Amino acid sequence: MPKVILKYKKMTPSAMAPHQAHPDDTGFDLYADQTVYFAPFETKRISLGISIQLTKGYSAEVRPRSGMSLRTPLKCILGTVDPGYRGEIMAIFVNLSNRPNQINKGDKVCQLVIRRDVSVQSIECDKLNDSDRGSDGFGSTGRN
Repeated sequence: MPKVILKYKKMTPSAMAPHQAHPDDTGFDLYADQTVYFAPFETKRISLGISIQLTKGYSAEVRPRSGMSLRTPLKCILGTVDPGYRGEIMAIFVNLSNRPNQINKGDKVCQLVIRRDVSVQSIECDKLNDSDRGSDGFGSTGRN
């Protein structure tokens, strides 16, 4: 398996490096590069202070951290970082509380997960092949 390299550049002097807590961890922890205040139910973009470059054939996802998702009403929205993007990595958060909240500069707020890309071609067609599931959607497989 080829070694995947995550190159990163600090966009500000105070930016913190992506951190992999354990060698077997899938994601790299990312840190807020600013303090951000949230009004109730407000959505905001958070500066993470870094830009990245990945090995060809890979992209990244900005994902929630399970601990933060469990302990706070601030939720990170999944985001994709395309392989050619060289701007600052940002995260989108929503405050699901009716109270104000904040993220402090230096807080561990989300994780960066690297994924292998595949080349996909989309083709418009008039009919799709039948399947066992058909068009049954949301909740169609039962409650449990």
